[in-house]
Amino acid sequence: MEKAIAEKTFREDLYYRLNVFPIYLPPLRERRSDILLLAEHFLEEFNKEYGKDVCGFSPEAIDMLMQYHWPGNVREFKNCIERAVLICEGEMIESYHLPPTLQTVESSGSTPYLSLTRETERLEKEMIIEALKATKGNCSQAAKQLDTTLRIMNYKIKKYGIDPKVFKEWARECV
Repeated sequence: MEKAIAEKTFREDLYYRLNVFPIYLPPLRERRSDILLLAEHFLEEFNKEYGKDVCGFSPEAIDMLMQYHWPGNVREFKNCIERAVLICEGEMIESYHLPPTLQTVESSGSTPYLSLTRETERLEKEMIIEALKATKGNCSQAAKQLDTTLRIMNYKIKKYGIDPKVFKEWARECV
């Protein structure tokens, strides 16, 4: 939004009215650890809504959920779980209950071989974000927590486009 303000395509006064409580929320593909928690939550929600008794997910279904890149983010994920619950006749959601976009590597946009560089960067970014959350945005403490120098921490923060101020504001609002 700051870019839109600079380009004069968004009103600055409106931005300050709306920007009361800024929240940084990375896309689902960057929060793989949330996928199983969300899946269980939505499973419970849709079991109640549709009067079903689906107990969980097969290992193959879990693998497919974890490997998919979720371009539609949480909305797409929720719709996927709803569809699976609706068509599931048994106690367990199997891989064939999931949408066709998750069925094949080609259509999902996923690759069978992970890029070491990309996955390492994703993990590194996630660890930095978690450390900044834990230290309320204090870069020096986060660097110590991650056993690195402040110089390297600042370099990585810039590289991944992380704004430590977001976590300071988040911590203030949580108190």
